[in-house]
Amino acid sequence: MSQAILISDNEVINSLYEVNLRAYVATNVTIKRSLDDAMKLLEHAPNTDVVICFRELNSEDNAIERFQEFLNINELTIPVIVLGEPNTPINNSIIIKNKYDIKALLQSMAKILQITAKQMADLQVPKYFPIPIKLLSELKRSHCDIFFRRQKDDFEFEYFVIVEKDEPIEENLGKYTKDGVEHLYIDADERLMFINKTSSLVIGELERDDLTDSERVEVTQQGMGMVAQDFFESEEISETVASISRACIESIQMTIKEVPKFKNLLQMLVENEAEYCYKHSVITTFIASSIIDNISWGSEEQKSKVSFAIFFHDIFLVPIYRKYPDAISEEDLLFRAEVSDEDKNTVLAHAKLAGEMVSTFPRLPMGADTIIIQHHGMTNGQGFAVNFKDDISPLAKIIIVAEEITTNVLMNLEEKEDGTKAKISFNKAVLVEALNEKFRANSYRKIVDAFQEIKF
Repeated sequence: MSQAILISDNEVINSLYEVNLRAYVATNVTIKRSLDDAMKLLEHAPNTDVVICFRELNSEDNAIERFQEFLNINELTIPVIVLGEPNTPINNSIIIKNKYDIKALLQSMAKILQITAKQMADLQVPKYFPIPIKLLSELKRSHCDIFFRRQKDDFEFEYFVIVEKDEPIEENLGKYTKDGVEHLYIDADERLMFINKTSSLVIGELERDDLTDSERVEVTQQGMGMVAQDFFESEEISETVASISRACIESIQMTIKEVPKFKNLLQMLVENEAEYCYKHSVITTFIASSIIDNISWGSEEQKSKVSFAIFFHDIFLVPIYRKYPDAISEEDLLFRAEVSDEDKNTVLAHAKLAGEMVSTFPRLPMGADTIIIQHHGMTNGQGFAVNFKDDISPLAKIIIVAEEITTNVLMNLEEKEDGTKAKISFNKAVLVEALNEKFRANSYRKIVDAFQEIKF
């Protein structure tokens, strides 16, 4: 098993990274809270395969320079992965711009260790998988049994259940925490499911005051992905998933407030390589909220309800867009030959599926499920309207118009020389004309008129 040192004092993040590195690239992680502690360890364990550190090392006096000097003096060529962009570069290092991008961390580790994707998929692990007790203590219940191990002989252990599946965790951990136990165990076959469940803990990072735009994007995207996965696996929304959803919705609302100019917002999303569903949701929320600001009957309560509905409206499409990251609309997905019939059926029914699932949301905003069901102009949530009628919710109409604008914006981004998209090239007057051509009912025309008042 490869060896890594992780320098960090964020206990939740440390535990999440530890289990991911062990599960996916068979790496044993030793956590040190400071650079000095890590350098002391390296003096005794120079054969460490990689050092992982957060950019926050820059907050220590000359930390990066001291670390570089230490590596040079000791003639160590250990690869260094820096999570977040450091102020000072480090030789032989890989920079991961977003410190919460676990996927990029695993890819970087695989590259350093020369592990292929197939080897990662076929990774063999012992029957019992270690989980940091600090990570377990953050959970209320576990989806699987939790084991404690006791040593029998020199190289043999016996395992016995201390917390059964779905039992409360915290009240059963006190004795082991007091005794200084650092790890408990789960069945190795449950490890990936466990990692998915515990990944929701990263949502707590949204409360940090020092989050960068890219970090907020990444954490919120991860939250959206967790909610989408749970929607596919469950029959109703749990309080935990509801809590994650609320945090993500608040994060999107905060992003819109902190980047209030539309062009700057779009630029930020593009530069941070936001996933389609997240990017689509943020832009649609911005436009819908701005329309409500400019319509006679608009209110803050309606903006809040629309933000809620937009977060969930395409939630069943999140995994589908991840399969086809260059797709630009539902119509694009439906006409692609490589998209499976099952996925196409989900695209056609996604409004109905999302609305029905959201109806189980604890303390659901009144009528939000209906808005979601109707967000493509169909009262039953199946398919896509061609003629947009007046028999649907006024707030659903706002989302319909806002989505049409968002799709047009994302389709008309000009590419820069490096291949990234940045500049808005659409003509607002031409777009308004197209909107009025598509939406002929007077109630829609008033929404388009409100859109014209928005300053880009």
